[in-house]
Amino acid sequence: SVTLCSHRCTRKENCERSAEPRRFAWDIKQCVRLSVHPSNISVSQFSVTLILEAHNVPELSAGVNCTFEDLAEMDGLVEGNRIRCSSPAEKEVPRIIVDKGDHQIVQLYLKSKETGLVFANTSFVFYNCSVHK
Repeated sequence: SVTLCSHRCTRKENCERSAEPRRFAWDIKQCVRLSVHPSNISVSQFSVTLILEAHNVPELSAGVNCTFEDLAEMDGLVEGNRIRCSSPAEKEVPRIIVDKGDHQIVQLYLKSKETGLVFANTSFVFYNCSVHK
């Protein structure tokens, strides 16, 4: 079988670490699933610890980064199938809240430090109660 590996097409057995479990997905049920807790925070909260639960992920010992779209990026701490990340720091939040609405939805991505590629994402909500009287 031929699959995409390291930005080129090659035989599966020639891919580094190809024998590891969940390294390749053969059907949609094997795709990575990601959830985050909490899934929303106030815009007045900074550097909150977030726990991401990842299912069907390959070995992540090379490390991951957590990225809030192109607005903020930080190291993730891998603990089995859980990844501990921080929400953006105070200086980064004003770039996230780009309108006057009561909430802003951004995509939270997990990026492999091994490949530099995003392998999973989920929605994350910043809410802003101060717009209500």
